[in-house]
Amino acid sequence: MGLELRVPTDDDWVGICHADGRAFGINYTDETRGNARRLVDLTRFRIVLDGTEIVGIAGSFAFDVALPGGAAVPMAGVTWVSVAATHRRQGILTRLLDACHADIDERGEPVASLHASESSIYERFGYGIAIWQRTIAIASRTASIRPQFRPTPGEVRFATADEAADVLPALWWRGWRSRAGEVRRTEEHHDLLLARRGKADGAAGIAHYLLHADGYAAYRITGDWNDGFARHEVTLLELVALTPAAHAALWHTLLEMDLVETITSRLLPMDEPLPYLLDNSRAVRTVNLIDGVWVNVRDVAVAFGARTYAVADRIVVEADGSRWAIEGGPDGASVRSVRSRPDIVTDRPTLGALLYGGVRPTLLAAGRRLTARNDDSLRRADLFFPTALAPHCQTMY
Repeated sequence: MGLELRVPTDDDWVGICHADGRAFGINYTDETRGNARRLVDLTRFRIVLDGTEIVGIAGSFAFDVALPGGAAVPMAGVTWVSVAATHRRQGILTRLLDACHADIDERGEPVASLHASESSIYERFGYGIAIWQRTIAIASRTASIRPQFRPTPGEVRFATADEAADVLPALWWRGWRSRAGEVRRTEEHHDLLLARRGKADGAAGIAHYLLHADGYAAYRITGDWNDGFARHEVTLLELVALTPAAHAALWHTLLEMDLVETITSRLLPMDEPLPYLLDNSRAVRTVNLIDGVWVNVRDVAVAFGARTYAVADRIVVEADGSRWAIEGGPDGASVRSVRSRPDIVTDRPTLGALLYGGVRPTLLAAGRRLTARNDDSLRRADLFFPTALAPHCQTMY
């Protein structure tokens, strides 16, 4: 019997979770299977079966993603991608992603993106690194916010889990468009996120919430009493600050916690300004840097036409033989297919970095991912594509 690729049904759900758990080391329970099912639209998923055994999975979530300038377009968050170790090198991954991409294109979603479990897989399928993920560790005992930036008493308070459920989604929806690459979370997504944080995670306790009128922070504490010399670790799960004052106030409160030696996070943007607010900038260390979000631009005209650009210009981009003229500026853009001579030449995976604006074309050229017609074309591209704020995504999918 050959390998069968098809759309799954509810009868396949337990088998899908079993295959996913085996691939990624996840221990599914009845509860976690039920919670995951609430987010999954099975019509967006594809499975491959060998007889009755599921040996491959891929699917996507439906999101809106923010682009530079604050506009949003539909995006497919590709997820749950795996092939059983017993069935490698049989073309299953290619079949699955081809089927998912066909589904995404049929739905008219101009962007697909994913968080890659391994960095060597997805470029051949058209994905390029658009957002980098940095892990930081803060020596909280040697770090404090400079006096002139500290909040007045009462600006930040703790929120209960119930209050967080009422308040946090609205704060998120107010600010998610401010960073290219972030997505609009649904109410269901928020509900499940809050429920998951309401339970301990290994040695880390339940999540606690700090609330400001213009932002919030969520964190867990891993206790380590160290024979009376406490060195607890705080894991920052999320920080949303809609104003500079909220940003400084939330960080001030986090750094004021007793018994804490280190605050860690892997969900802060590359241009996080915290070191400039501290009296000891060296207290903030980058301990890891990896690829974060990979982007596949499915419809160049729609995606690049929806964003804004730092300066007014017309740049002709060629990617894998196709050419588009992007004419835009701070107020918007138009994109059309052309035959005229390109200003820059690249490939489809690198379009993701240009779309979100987090990497200067000069750096892409130095990394041999892009060539320019001349120095002036590269200079113009450097002014045109990058954004003031680094692209960022705190939402895992």
